[in-house]
This record gives sequence, C-alpha cells and structure tokens, in this order.
Amino acid sequence: MAEKDVSTEFTNSLDTFSRDLYDKLVGVSADKDLICSPLSIQICAGMLRMGAKDDSETSRQLDAGLKFSSTDVSHIADGFHSALQYYQKYSVLRMANKVYIMDNVHLRHDFSDALTQKFLSAPESINFRNAQKSAATINAWVESQTNNLLKDLVSPDSLSSDTRLVLINAVYFKGAWNTKFNEKQTRNEDFFVDDKNKIQVSMMNATHDYFYGELPNLDAKALRMSYKDTELFMLVLLPNRKDGLADLENGLKSTTLESITSVLFHTKVSVKLPKFKTEFSMELTPVFQAMGMDIIFNNPEFDKMLEKIEPLKVSQIVHKAFIEVNEEGTEAAAATAMLVYFEMMTPTEDEPKIFHADHPFCYIICDKVYGCLFMGNFKQRDPSSIKTPELCTPCKSECPRLHAKK
Repeated sequence: MAEKDVSTEFTNSLDTFSRDLYDKLVGVSADKDLICSPLSIQICAGMLRMGAKDDSETSRQLDAGLKFSSTDVSHIADGFHSALQYYQKYSVLRMANKVYIMDNVHLRHDFSDALTQKFLSAPESINFRNAQKSAATINAWVESQTNNLLKDLVSPDSLSSDTRLVLINAVYFKGAWNTKFNEKQTRNEDFFVDDKNKIQVSMMNATHDYFYGELPNLDAKALRMSYKDTELFMLVLLPNRKDGLADLENGLKSTTLESITSVLFHTKVSVKLPKFKTEFSMELTPVFQAMGMDIIFNNPEFDKMLEKIEPLKVSQIVHKAFIEVNEEGTEAAAATAMLVYFEMMTPTEDEPKIFHADHPFCYIICDKVYGCLFMGNFKQRDPSSIKTPELCTPCKSECPRLHAKK
C-alpha cells in the first residue's frame, strides 16, 4: 500500500482512538485538569499488539479498541513506522520507544524484529528481580527522554521476578509560537470556573491573525495557534457557554478533527488565553477495560512474544503527562508504560473576532499530517473543592469509577 494511504489510515485510527480515550478519561477525572497523549498510549498498545496471536480474541479486542482499520499486523506496524519516522524530522519533538525484557527470557524473532524495525525500539535485557534497580533504570530513561519532566513512571512495587516485559513510549515537545504573546500584556484577570464562580488567573492577551472558526454543532468556537518551524499547532476549543465544557467534550466523541480544522479561516482575532501548567497521571487498566480491551489483563494469547510460550498478561498501563503553556510557546511530555507479567501476576473582517478563553476549555496539540499528539482541558478547579481520591486495592492507585463498575 502507498505510503500516503498508510499515513491516512494511521491518522484516521489515531483520531478515532484519541476521541474515545479522551471521552473515557474525562469521565474519570472530572475533578482535575486533564492532559494525555493518545499517540503515546496507542504506540505502546501497538507494540503489545505485535505479540498477540493471529485471529485470536486478544488481537480482535486490541484491533477494535485501538481503532485499527486493518487486522493485518504487518500493515498495522507499517502505520506506526511511518508516523515514527515522520516525527524524527522535528527538532522540537522527541519521541522514543523502549522495551525492557527479563534477562533470562528471549523474544521471538518476528516480535523482536517488529519492535526494532517498525517501532524503532531495540529490546534491552534487565533483571526485574532487582525491582529497585530496574525501576531506577527505567525511570532514568523516561526522564532523559522528557527533559526531566516526568519522574517515577514505574514503581519498584510493580516489578518482580514475574515481570517479563515493560513496553514504554515517551514523547517530549517544546514548541515556540509562530506569534508569541507579549509578556507585558499578561495580567491577572477573571476566569469563570462555572457560570457562577470565578477566580483570578494570569491571562495572556494578543490580537493577531489566526485561523479561527465557529462550531455551531458543538456550540463552541475554535482557534488554531501554530508553532514555529513545524507543521504542529494547538487547537483550542472554547464553549460559547461558561458551563459548556461537558457538552462540548461529549460532542467531540462524534466530531472528527478534520471536520473542525476544515472550517477554520484566517482572520484577525482578539485572544485571551490563560498561562497554565498541568500534570496528570493515571493507571489505565479500567480505561482500557471500558474501551473493550479487557482480555489483556486476564487470559490473553500473547503467543508471538516469547521463544518459550508462557501464560502472560498485562498487569499495569501507567500514563503520565505534563504541559506548560506560556507567552513563548508550549512544553509538553508524556510517557506510557505497559507491564507484561507471567500469569502468576474565509474573508477577513476589519473587526477582530473575539476568542476570550475566560472559562473552561479543551485543547489538542496536532500535526497537520498525523493529527493528535496531546489532548487536554483547562478548568482551573479550586483546589479546596477537590476531594482526595480513594485508593483502589487492585490498582494500587487512584481508582476511576469505571473500575468500580466492573
């Protein structure tokens, strides 16, 4: 298949997966600002898919949940390879994969080749029996790939002699705006956390030419802000109502990225956008279960992974992400780790358009070719209103409501 067709298929699957993933994450993180990298998570799960038995329930669930249009594993791998090669051209973006394997375990040749050649990730042996040292090695690699923004991705408690593989993807991005905000115009202004309550935030201000559009089907408007020397941009989606974020996010489930960007036109816009910094961490087992991929945690068929076939299962999917938006641009990072255990475990107008993000909004960092890199929202919740999450015994982490429903 032609490279363009491969990239188009990959972009479409990533768009659908991103919107489904974001919808599930929004449902379990209502009390905090969200930032995630659907691409990072899909890449990690894509590596896992390479080890699933052909024509098994495991491969069928992964193909459906990850929104792959093809069930041909080599075709799926080509899509990831195309994207990973493409992103290597950006100096402002670093994307890397890593596979750690138990030192006395050997990967099957085809699985190892797929990881090395298609996912650009040479497997590295490690002694998971020494959990402290293994976790330190893994976390040091993640830190090195994310400019020290993401620390302690993997806990020593999650590793043991039963650990066979840890699959990791890390993404780091630091882009400067094509049109920077003037720091002298940044000032404290009101931000309405809902239709009744407001707080003060550090608000950036600018009036420049941007791509802008009205989205009546979402009762919202969109602003596209490009990053210098790249095909990357931030798409900010602002509800028309101060309390409209939930409805907007619900509408995104059935709204493609392309349908939004296609209606944008170049015009002068008066922009207000908060400076913000968001960190987010979650164990994604319940999210994957809610997306129809539950067999990987119970009785999967990963017959294509190891030379000596063992009953394997995914024990954890850990995702961490960070973003900072300021006058200069955006710094963002994300990392995902999958732990696989032995079974024992238009025309320009004179008057500028108004885009004042003085109430909750969502945003997507995109590439013009491959689509979504990061998705998130900014609600600026009052910390005093946030309840301390309960810890879930099986997850050993914050437990989303989806887990409780299982």
